[in-house]
Amino acid sequence: MSRVAYSAHKVGSMHHRLRFIFATATIFGATFLLVSINDISKMFNINYNPLILVADTVNNASNHSEDSSFTIRTEGCTIPGLQPLDDSIRRYVSYPSGMHTCRNATVALLDSNSTHIWLRQENKKYYNIINDHRFFCCYRSFYRPVSVEDISSPKNDDRVSYRNCIYFNEAIEVKDEFVNIICKYNKKRVYEQFFIFVIELNSEIAGKKPKSDSSYNVVIMGIDAVSRLNFHRTMPNTLKFLKDNGAVELLGYNKVGDNTFPNLIPMLLGIRDVDINITCAPRPLSTFDNCPFIWEWFRQAGYYTALGEDSGSLGTFNYLKVGFARKPTDYYIHTFINEAEHRVGNNKDFNSNLCMNDKYFYKVLLDYVERLMITLRSRRFFGFFWEVTMSHDYLNYPMKMDQDYEKFFRRIQNENILDDTFLFLVSDHGIRWGDIRHTKQGRLEERLPFVYVLVPQSFKQNYTLAFNNLKLNSHRLTSPFDLHSTLNDLVDLDRLKDITSRSKQLYWKDRSISLFLPIPTNRSCSLAGIEDHWCTCHQARKLSTNSIEAIEASAQLIRHLNLIVDSYKMCAKLKLSETIDIMEMQSNVNDITEGIIANWREFMVVVRSSPGGGIFEATLRQDPSGWSLSGTISRLNLYGDQSRCVSNSHLKLYCFCL
Repeated sequence: MSRVAYSAHKVGSMHHRLRFIFATATIFGATFLLVSINDISKMFNINYNPLILVADTVNNASNHSEDSSFTIRTEGCTIPGLQPLDDSIRRYVSYPSGMHTCRNATVALLDSNSTHIWLRQENKKYYNIINDHRFFCCYRSFYRPVSVEDISSPKNDDRVSYRNCIYFNEAIEVKDEFVNIICKYNKKRVYEQFFIFVIELNSEIAGKKPKSDSSYNVVIMGIDAVSRLNFHRTMPNTLKFLKDNGAVELLGYNKVGDNTFPNLIPMLLGIRDVDINITCAPRPLSTFDNCPFIWEWFRQAGYYTALGEDSGSLGTFNYLKVGFARKPTDYYIHTFINEAEHRVGNNKDFNSNLCMNDKYFYKVLLDYVERLMITLRSRRFFGFFWEVTMSHDYLNYPMKMDQDYEKFFRRIQNENILDDTFLFLVSDHGIRWGDIRHTKQGRLEERLPFVYVLVPQSFKQNYTLAFNNLKLNSHRLTSPFDLHSTLNDLVDLDRLKDITSRSKQLYWKDRSISLFLPIPTNRSCSLAGIEDHWCTCHQARKLSTNSIEAIEASAQLIRHLNLIVDSYKMCAKLKLSETIDIMEMQSNVNDITEGIIANWREFMVVVRSSPGGGIFEATLRQDPSGWSLSGTISRLNLYGDQSRCVSNSHLKLYCFCL
């Protein structure tokens, strides 16, 4: 996700080696690699079950006849089998023990529930509050104004208005959605915090419909920059809950773009991110208000809608983008998160403020989602939520979130929320930089994010064929485009009554196929709309970095980089410093015919450029007419302040400012 001011520090290269032992055990008739329970438990400080690390292999071996040496193996796509603790990546896995906790996390001065905010009397001593007559707190609610002074202003999505103070010194009832509290002792500020509440809107005015037996809530929860296997490694307790509750895991889910934005737009709009420029946001300062996001279809069907991220500055639609002039959904928390981030955000670690004073931002988002689901349980509800602060910059930081996510799922399960809710837990891509990215497995993991789908039991019974197709597709090549078609089906469940006849239609060449339809076995990356540079179905043959192919491909990559920055005089012209790696990409059977007819060869090359030492990876195609770039160019190391002179998120990857 290229939406951050990267530092030069290498991420994911913590060199604490885990101690592993090999043991042999027979489980479901198969032999697996086990990890020392004591070593892992001590290091991770969690209830860590080593069998979870090979759960994917266990499931494949016990439930499917496919060769476990492949992640998926179909006529159109073969993805090699990957292990969470492969020898090539073990040294990058360690518990992030050096990460700072939120300040004052155990001595917060205020607490809240769904209706009140109150003073924690037992913690007054930590703020030297000894005379109650000299202590008071100011309760200020705030909101997003309806009017927009300048629709083209990059800051219009950040607009905010505060109401007057209401003073209290013990407790106060809450009747507002967004609240800021400032507490003073002897006229000096001693504490400030933000609180978010769920206020149920007037459903009659909003045109919302009560939930019926034939409708389901739909909730998408994202965790940024976590590959499928890194999810296995870092969030084993959450993984166990999902598997124990029958979540469907998409093993062949392949990203379609470099960072977050080009992978979420296909999911939420069904088009490529570049198509936005000709459809609904034609200018650099265009807002996204005219874009037909999937939540619009749910809104028209009578659903409450919600959009929330745990960072305002790094938001999907706000980082170097204009965002929204109007509220895009009924519940939209950008105003709250943005204010909290700027006023009490702390514990900055690389690009993110991890904490909202004494509480992690990811936890703020989790608690909000839970309250929203409980409050709206009698109504139809669609929500899209995205976590970025903890997972974006570090390979192992998701370990810190594991127990909180598991507890979240258990709480909403105990509230019976999952009985009538489709819940998608997803990511956009794996970690895109750092030492692990230079390994073969790291390159594949970066292209293979995770998707888990928790399906209500009643859906499994009422739409058996659709559910069976979903399970079948867990071993097929899929992409964010397919999630969009799946969400469209959930807007109108009547579409699922016609699955049998729809399955007979000629949809197999479609870029976007609902997961409730059987995805054909001959589906390849080209049919799925996945550019060769991101395709994990291709096999690779390593070449010498001194070969003619390496010399020519490297020169072409540098030429393409300079074409990108050529119009920006503040950016240096780049030169080739080193060819780090080159592989010839060999397509699957379905694509070979096309290659023979076109007489082309494809190479994935990694180079280091100067000035700046940028490391870039690209796929280049050679045919009789010359060389061409296939897909976009990836940057594998962080650029720090090298690109300070440009504000374009794409250009920041390549520009070395003079």
